[in-house]
Amino acid sequence: MNETTRPDETKIQTEAFRIQPRHYDLALAEQSMRRSNGRHLSIEEILRRNGFAVEGRDSAKSRGSAQEDLTTQSLRLYVSAANQAAMGLCLLELRQGILRIAVGDRLDDADLVRITSALRRANHEVINVEVEPWDRAELARLMREQSEVASERLLRIFATLAKDPDDAMLVEQAVSDILAEALQTRTSDIHLSLKEDDARCWIRYRVDGDLVYKHLIPHRVMAPVVTRIKTDAKMDAADRQHPQDGRLAFEWQGRMIDVRVAALPVAPAGEKLTLRLLDRENLRSFDELFAHAPTVADRLRKSVHGHTKDGGLIIVSGPTGSGKSTTLYGVIQEIDRSARAVYSVEAPVEYDMPLVDQTSVTDNSANTIADIIRALMRHDPDVIIVGEMRDSDTVEAALRATESGHLVITTVHSVDALHTLDRIDGFLSSAYRTSGLYILGHALIASLSQRLVKTVCPACHKTDSAIHVFGEAERCADIGLQPDENVALAHKDGCDLCNHTGFLGRTLALEAMFPPEDQASRRAITEMMVSNVTSSVVDVPGTIYMPRRESILDLIRRNSIDANMGASLMVEEATTRQSRAR
Repeated sequence: MNETTRPDETKIQTEAFRIQPRHYDLALAEQSMRRSNGRHLSIEEILRRNGFAVEGRDSAKSRGSAQEDLTTQSLRLYVSAANQAAMGLCLLELRQGILRIAVGDRLDDADLVRITSALRRANHEVINVEVEPWDRAELARLMREQSEVASERLLRIFATLAKDPDDAMLVEQAVSDILAEALQTRTSDIHLSLKEDDARCWIRYRVDGDLVYKHLIPHRVMAPVVTRIKTDAKMDAADRQHPQDGRLAFEWQGRMIDVRVAALPVAPAGEKLTLRLLDRENLRSFDELFAHAPTVADRLRKSVHGHTKDGGLIIVSGPTGSGKSTTLYGVIQEIDRSARAVYSVEAPVEYDMPLVDQTSVTDNSANTIADIIRALMRHDPDVIIVGEMRDSDTVEAALRATESGHLVITTVHSVDALHTLDRIDGFLSSAYRTSGLYILGHALIASLSQRLVKTVCPACHKTDSAIHVFGEAERCADIGLQPDENVALAHKDGCDLCNHTGFLGRTLALEAMFPPEDQASRRAITEMMVSNVTSSVVDVPGTIYMPRRESILDLIRRNSIDANMGASLMVEEATTRQSRAR
């Protein structure tokens, strides 16, 4: 690197991409290394992969890239068909910098930013956007056509394999199309059951939290498919007597998808495979996660950007499948990993995060999560990510790490933001309880609790006034709505786009609690936890508390969720709160 020219080049790139100089230096070093290995990546692509914000001021000028026209099919390489469907739109073409978008209802500003940002990251400048209102049924048909390619071919392959199950090339294509179909339908997990009874050999997809029975294929077809997946995942394909874990990589729409595979023997003489699909491109950024919760975003941003080693604990809670890991990775991306030493210990590591030293702990590992946390104390950490606190040793090690001045970000299974404190208390041994709660009371920065709520299908949902939906003005007032406010209702019969369910995708319903920062209030909170009266923590002056009810009401007002479902969730929240108070 020529030291006499680097400062000017850094300035140019920094102005064009609005990045910090040290981020550019890191990207430049990585670009040089990759070029020496025979591969070229642009500076912007490297910055994007490392999770640093890239905002092009004028792509055509700053990147020196020519405009390229993109068709509907080409646009799916940058904004997947599943993501377009979740937004309720279809990208028609990008011609001479003008992007045409077909919408059935309206185009959300946040969705437009996501689309244009994705295209700009790929060096495709969007000068102007033309929004074309389409009939919902016609738009649903167009979006459905985008996702039918793999599905149609898969049915033909299964029919051919039933006659010749030893065709290795067809088995390979079947596995590829199963993964492609699952990704197109927003599947998070694929379940394959291999049993002697042909009527029980199902391929099922976990879509928006629900398990969908997708394909029923005979044993003679399922067996080679299962064997191929286990082989690709570097598992013992012949061993069907013991649980196994493996991973494989799958290229889809120009990017690599990490697939985590778990095998489990089932009776009689059968096997179950579960594939978790991990797509980094679908990870939501910090700004996307908390776009409608500015107070939460500001407090978290202040905490992760701090440079004094005062220690702190951020906890994300919720049931299994509520998106805790996604939120965790979103917070990680907000940390300046070029200036701070960030470590993670997970069981196992799900997403590879650039500039984070990640340690994977499995059942076969010689060390536990607590062992790794204690070992990290000798590696000069600033931030420690703990995938999940699930036992007393892990909780104690995490609390001691905060006591040593480190920021710890972790997850835990609990009902709500306040129950999280009781949950941690329950992990503490009697000998360490008082000390542990003292550390918790003084180190806790935030307790976040989240649920994923189904969003109405953008193609077929209806809207009506709150008074017509709920019948009484008093009922509307109880929910927090004006009688004349319009709310969304899922179509009971759905449409082809949402598979006749009325719902498409899920969104975050958030609850947050931030304790006050002064020491007197912290001591009061500690005393409440020791006395098992954590429900009173929100009453301490200075505590910021955002109940989930507010988040649900906001989702109803934005026509994101079904109004009746939102009202039911509010009743559940109130019931849970009352039972805790008793």
